[in-house]
Amino acid sequence: MNEFFQNFLTQAREIWGKLSPNKRFGMVGATFLAVAGMIALLIWVQRPKYEVLYSGLADDDASSIVMELQAQQIPHKMDQNGTTILVPSASVPETRLTLAGKGLPRASGVGYEIFDQVNIGVTDYVQKINYRRALEGELARSIETVRSIDKARVHIVIPEERLFSEDQNMATASVMLKLKPTAELEEMQIRGITNLVASAIEGLETSNITIIDSYGNMLSSVESVDPMVKLTAHQLELRQRMEDYLTKKAQSALNGVLGNGNAVVRVSAEIDFKKVDQTIRTFDPSNTVVRGEQRGETVQSNQAENSSTTSETTVTNFEVNETTMHEVQQAGSIHRLTVAVFVNHMTQITQTPDGQEQVQRVPRDQANLDNIAAMVRNSVGYDPLRNDVVTISQFNFDTSDIDEQRQALEQAERREFWYGVSQKILLVISILIFVLFARSLLRSLKILPPKEAAEEGIDTAVPIEEEISMEAQKRAQIQEQVLIFAKEKPANVAKLIKTWMVDEESGEME
Repeated sequence: MNEFFQNFLTQAREIWGKLSPNKRFGMVGATFLAVAGMIALLIWVQRPKYEVLYSGLADDDASSIVMELQAQQIPHKMDQNGTTILVPSASVPETRLTLAGKGLPRASGVGYEIFDQVNIGVTDYVQKINYRRALEGELARSIETVRSIDKARVHIVIPEERLFSEDQNMATASVMLKLKPTAELEEMQIRGITNLVASAIEGLETSNITIIDSYGNMLSSVESVDPMVKLTAHQLELRQRMEDYLTKKAQSALNGVLGNGNAVVRVSAEIDFKKVDQTIRTFDPSNTVVRGEQRGETVQSNQAENSSTTSETTVTNFEVNETTMHEVQQAGSIHRLTVAVFVNHMTQITQTPDGQEQVQRVPRDQANLDNIAAMVRNSVGYDPLRNDVVTISQFNFDTSDIDEQRQALEQAERREFWYGVSQKILLVISILIFVLFARSLLRSLKILPPKEAAEEGIDTAVPIEEEISMEAQKRAQIQEQVLIFAKEKPANVAKLIKTWMVDEESGEME
């Protein structure tokens, strides 16, 4: 191995000494560019992929997290004006656990941990303020666990206790919510937050709680004291929930058969909110039975004629068949359903005269529409006795927006795929270029093994004059002449070798 490196260095010095300054500069530049390009490509291919560590951070939380990441020498990036921090995807879970152990990011406000440290000499007024701050912070943390809510702030007003109850003020609370992008709160969620706050504060009623969003929109509704208004709101909510439930059933069935985006269902339900409690008595005069019979005799005497008359009286009581039915009908039953279904035209692929495929939208036949109508009737619980109506209409839907979104998603996936493939291809090409360049350099330095040199088409028996010295050229010429002489006259060569051997033996003997 040492001999190999020595030969390599010797030949390299000889070749380097025979090169002109321009060739030297070109060789050094090519080598430097090849190595630098290889290193840059490896760095580009192996660079880490960043993912979101935290988003929507406050300024103080973002500053504390960045300082902690710098202290731990974790690479990171900032995005969205410093509210989002990104770190390499491989270190996201570990970094989150590490920051959580240090209390970062901080939760909304302070909670009951404010009482962990006992401060001697704190007044009752400060303790009350701390209790209110802790209660507000704990409520905000609980509210932020709702899926659609990003941030929450709670403000509580607890009045001082009065001597007389008629002078006592009521507790109030205000809640500000920052919703996540494209998120909306349902009425049940708002009601749940209201009850949560009211249950956590003594003496707080739901009517004294105000909830708004970050845009100033009122989310909590002021409940009316009129019970009829409350009942109407409950009825509208029940109707909407019923319509949504039936719509989802029919829509899911159509999506499974026709595909997403090819059908739209709308259900209108008429709900009977009357509560009926009635008793019905029915008599059947044609069906009677004898309930009882009374007979009596009356005797009348005539003294003048000295005679008597006897009369007999019979009273029969009949029982008429009577049916009594007590019926109680609860409120909220479906009175009538009206269902409107809109379906898209069918997709038909035809062949053009030049052999290309052409996609067209054609109307559906009546049999197909009848099958769709039967499917919808079975999904919503169609009842002809209620005079339910199901209408099927077909149109050529405008799906340009959906197609654009689908194409954009496909293009993004395609770009991501080819991006990864291009990285691997460039890496392989760079490695091949570097290997070929190294082989070319080694071949120019004449240090390839004879077998590989023969495969590369290099004649190791005849050196290149520009790369070897004059003495090496003479030695090569002599070797070539000896080989030719040995091939043409092998007998003379054998005699010559024997003569040399005899001369050497005689010289040794002397």
